[in-house]
Amino acid sequence: MCKQTNYSKYQKRVIKFLNDLLGTDTPFTYERAKNNHLKVLIEGIPKPIYTGSTPSDCKSINNFMAEVKRELKASKNEAEKTPQQEKRKLVSLLKQSNDKLIQNCVKSLRTRISALKTQEEASVLENQCINGINLKRIETVKQSVLLALQARKQGVYLKPKELKSIEGVVHNHLNFMLPSMAYYAELLDSKLRRKQAEKQPTQIESLTSNVISLEDKTQHAPIKEAKKLAKKPKQPVSNKNMNTKNSNSATELMAMSANNRVSLLRNLTKAQALMLIDDINQAMAANREEDIEAVIALIRDKDLPLEAIISRMEAA
Repeated sequence: MCKQTNYSKYQKRVIKFLNDLLGTDTPFTYERAKNNHLKVLIEGIPKPIYTGSTPSDCKSINNFMAEVKRELKASKNEAEKTPQQEKRKLVSLLKQSNDKLIQNCVKSLRTRISALKTQEEASVLENQCINGINLKRIETVKQSVLLALQARKQGVYLKPKELKSIEGVVHNHLNFMLPSMAYYAELLDSKLRRKQAEKQPTQIESLTSNVISLEDKTQHAPIKEAKKLAKKPKQPVSNKNMNTKNSNSATELMAMSANNRVSLLRNLTKAQALMLIDDINQAMAANREEDIEAVIALIRDKDLPLEAIISRMEAA
């Protein structure tokens, strides 16, 4: 660079303008060209800028300053675009890497869909619930992503947030390939209905068997009771003692409260209860015949006219 004392007044104005405009932030240099014009090189501007026309032209300095400002602005815009392009390129490379990782995980899981479905169905039927299905799928996704990360040769570092996002995408693919929760709920419900349907015939058969057994017992009870009575040895007992004993037993039975009497009679079998009812009916019939005989004997003894008795009864 030549000494500034060797430059013309016009060129000194150009140099002063550059110093004021660029300051200390942007380096620049200048020199006199062969045609006696000033050649200026500014950092960030790929081509040199020359002073134009002649110093006598009043617009020459203005044109030069405008050109410098225009080139600086263009250089600044280009500098701003470059980081953005690099950032976009980096983002694109990262997305491609993540997409490839996701594709590998989905491809690996797709080959295991049948086995995973079988395992899930067995788990639902065994545990009688569908709550653990989603947790199991999350574990499967994490394991698949981890294996894919270990298998790839090159790749950028994944932040926890990015890794979680990848796992979410793979989990979404897995949920789409496997049956939904509604499918497993319906499967569980159908199994419960099938079990209930299998139990009902067994319960009906058991109930029918119990009814038949009860009927057999009811039908054979009088026969068994008669056989027991027939097998008992006959003991000679006087009618008087028997009547006294039965009378005392019947009196004691009637002396009980109604609840105690019913509770005692509930211990009888059906056959015994029927026999007791028949005996009571026979006893009542015998008492009625005995009362009739007593009334007839009284009428004969008193020699009362039968017509008078009948008319008196009708009047009453």
